[in-house]
Amino acid sequence: MDFPVSPRVTVPTPTAIDIQKPITSTSEKTVLPAPLSVDEARIAARTAMEPREKNAIIRALLANPPASSAALNLATQIAAQSQQAMAGYTSARPTIDVSDTLPKTA
Repeated sequence: MDFPVSPRVTVPTPTAIDIQKPITSTSEKTVLPAPLSVDEARIAARTAMEPREKNAIIRALLANPPASSAALNLATQIAAQSQQAMAGYTSARPTIDVSDTLPKTA
């Protein structure tokens, strides 16, 4: 009797953002219906502020391949907005003075 053997699944290497995230982070657990339609994703992207929210929208939009050209176009636009937001965070991080928020030691 022959049993079907599935091919080995390769685990994708984590990105730098995934490595730096705290282990107990729940920010990726966004409640979104998957898959999202193009119109639903467009509405969600208008209100999303954080890059992680935008990434969750992209994942829900592209949940069922093959994606339509409208879905791919919208996902590309949302990804560009997410990259701009991340670039803004990265450039602003060195200018933030956190010394006022740290507890004073005597």
